Amino acid sequence: MPMDRTGEPGQGLENVGHKVLVYKDLMALERNPDVRAPDRSLDIHLTGNMERFMWSFDGEKMSDVHDPIPFIEGERVRINLINDSMMGHPIHIHGHFFELVTGHGDHAPRKHTVIVQPGGKVTWDFTADAVGDWAFHCHLLYHMHAGMMRVVSVRPKGEAA
Repeated sequence: MPMDRTGEPGQGLENVGHKVLVYKDLMALERNPDVRAPDRSLDIHLTGNMERFMWSFDGEKMSDVHDPIPFIEGERVRINLINDSMMGHPIHIHGHFFELVTGHGDHAPRKHTVIVQPGGKVTWDFTADAVGDWAFHCHLLYHMHAGMMRVVSVRPKGEAA
């Protein structure tokens, strides 16, 4: 079962002899612009095989996926990124910011990239406020190139996702 590792330092930083900031230490200075409860939840698994150099979301690499991840403008969604691989992945979304669910309520840290530790889970709340198609990918570009990328599509209200 993946666990929330946002309170842990990154790999190799556990015993460095000084304070290492972790995601749970971060807090927004101002209240988040959207503090509504999520309308729905979406689990996305980070999958791959280091020996075979295969990287993907939910076991499907980008070249095998034909449909984007759909959202409706203004929709609030809780995203659970679950890392099923043995490597950390910095996951990035274009065109949007999200709020990490780290216990800071309406002052959650706002990010567009977050590292998901091996065997870990990161949860964030996302408001689909920028209409269009946007890249969603691992920021280790060789992982993105190997397939750990998807398109996020935000459709205007009233239009089918």
